Amino acid sequence: MGLEKVVDDILRRGEQKRAEIVRTGERERDELMALAKKKIEDDRVKNIQRTKSFIAQMEQQEISSSELESKRLVLESQKKAMDELREQVLEELTRVPTERRKKMYSKLIARATSELGNCYVYSNEKDKALVRLPDGMLTGGTIDTRGGLVFESKDRTVRLDFRFEALLDELWNSKMKEIYGRLLGE
Repeated sequence: MGLEKVVDDILRRGEQKRAEIVRTGERERDELMALAKKKIEDDRVKNIQRTKSFIAQMEQQEISSSELESKRLVLESQKKAMDELREQVLEELTRVPTERRKKMYSKLIARATSELGNCYVYSNEKDKALVRLPDGMLTGGTIDTRGGLVFESKDRTVRLDFRFEALLDELWNSKMKEIYGRLLGE
């Protein structure tokens, strides 16, 4: 019986050791599982925060992009309206009655005479007959313009551009803010 008792004692201690190893393994497994669950939860929270941040950033980019596109469309519309208005004004200038046009040209000639003295005068083909030049002024030829005159000094170093297009551009640029205000109803 002594041997049987020793074998039972060895088996019992072996069983206790095995049970203790299993408990230790289960405890370590439970700790690792808890750590893994915590890491998974932490990663999930971080991913949710990153996703929310990314979505907010994308929304802001879309809003900014939409605002820029809206501003671009408004500016395009304003430019188109301004270009149409400028073209209408230029068209109106080309339809000024003959007598009024003669008076305009007389004033331009007087202005050019005071600045340049005797000089060359250029006009479009249509207005050539309307231009009455004082003595000392010479016809310089015709130019491609909707109306108005260009004056050039005798030595051809100075030019005064009084074409309708140039005069309108000068007025347009000096009155741009006021024109936009009226156009936009401000």
